[in-house]
Parts: sequence; structure tokens; C-alpha cells
Amino acid sequence: MGLRDILSVLVAIGVTGGLLYGLRPFAHRIGLLDSPGARKTHSGKVPMIGGLAMFVGFTISVLTLDIALTPLRPFFAASAVLVLVGVLDDLHELSSRVRFATQILAAALMVGWGQVELVDLGALHSNAELFTLGVWSAPFSVFCAVGVINALNMIDGVDGLAGGVALVALSALAWLAHAGGQNEQRDVLLLLSACVLCFVLVNARMPWRGQAAVFMGDAGSMFLGFAITWFFIDLSQAPARAMPPVTALWLLLIPLFDTVWLLFKRPLSGR
Repeated sequence: MGLRDILSVLVAIGVTGGLLYGLRPFAHRIGLLDSPGARKTHSGKVPMIGGLAMFVGFTISVLTLDIALTPLRPFFAASAVLVLVGVLDDLHELSSRVRFATQILAAALMVGWGQVELVDLGALHSNAELFTLGVWSAPFSVFCAVGVINALNMIDGVDGLAGGVALVALSALAWLAHAGGQNEQRDVLLLLSACVLCFVLVNARMPWRGQAAVFMGDAGSMFLGFAITWFFIDLSQAPARAMPPVTALWLLLIPLFDTVWLLFKRPLSGR
């Protein structure tokens, strides 16, 4: 990394950190707060501004990179839609239909506009032939994106867990991009990782802080879930394949396992 890249990381940390603290009075003013309840153990009302802070910090810091931004326009457009609907959901608790429709729209923008889709699943057999998806490529990509978005959302119930899982996945992707010679993708992922790290330090419980200072909210979990999916697919497909697609199953084992378990557990318990 050069000096300019280091400065971009500092911008990401500075903007995200500043917003995590600067937006808290605004959150109290408009009611963007998570109140204690039957399933919630925190005390007091906690601002749900983490997702908005990470998205804005990431967006501004990416503008400082010396890379072509045109390929990322679909990503930021889809992410902006998710963050906006996520904030509205945190404020007014939108219906699940609205959330799913928004997630499908974002995934469709990823596939249709961004041309980021799972064309193949890599070599699944010993003969090293690629398992291609053919006409199922687009719908399967949308299905995966919606699945990962909701998987991350479902584990967002313990301080530092969703942010920590996202940080591990994004950092691993940055390393894989570096190893695969995808330097522009690496720099973008490092900036996003810096924003998430900044949030985790404010969200996770510390010896001097008994509970999170802010939550990421649905805006944050949907944004990070979508970002992880975008870069997983982008780095796992030809012609610039930096990793096999199956790597996603290992880096996202916790949220994916938790989601599958809930799909069986909740119906069995009558929910």
C-alpha cells in the first residue's frame, strides 16, 4: 500500500468514527433508537446509526482511491437503497415483504447492472471441470445475495457478533484479493474493513463499557451482507478468479449455519 492508500484508510476511520459519535444526538432527536424489550438485555435507548455511519464513511473514503469508480456504481446504488430502507425499517418496522423486495431489487441490480453473478461453482469433481449454472446463474445469484443478507441480519443480536463476523469475512477477502493480484479490489475491501473495525470498537462490549454505544441496525446488517456477497462473487468468478466459490461457505459458516438451523427450529416450535 502506498501513502495515498494509507490516507484513504485514515479517511475511512475518521469519517466513520466521527459519524458514530456525531450522529447520536440526531438519532435521539428522530427516534432512531433501539429500546429495551423482552428479547433485549441492554439498558437505555441505543442509537441505531452504525449502518449509516459505515456506508457514508466507506463511500467518502473510496472517492479518495486512485481507481476507476464506474464498475462500483451499481454496488453503491444497490447499497444506498438497502441502507435507506434499513433506516426506515429501524424507524418504523417495515413489513417483511418490503424488506425482501428491497433485497431482491439490490441483488437484481448486482446481477443486471453490475454483471456480478455466479456463472459457475468451481470444480466440484475430481476431473476439475467447472460446474456451470447456465440459465440458473442469475436467479441463483439473487437467491445467494438475499440469503447472506438475511443470515447476517439474523445473527445481529449480540454485541460485536455480526460486525465481527463481517470484519473477518471482509479481511479474508482483502487478503485473497491481494494474493490473487486484484489490487483495486483489495484496496476497496481494506477501506470497508476499516469502517467495520471502527464500528466494532464502538459496538462491542469492553471492560470499561458494559454495553454497545451504538447498534448497526437493519441498515448495517443488510449493507454488510450485500457487500460480502458482491465481493465474494466478484472474486470467485472468471476471468480474475482469486478464490474458489466454495470459500464463501467457510468464511460465512457461522451465519449460514445459524440461518439454516432457524429454518428448521422455528417451524418445529410453532413460530
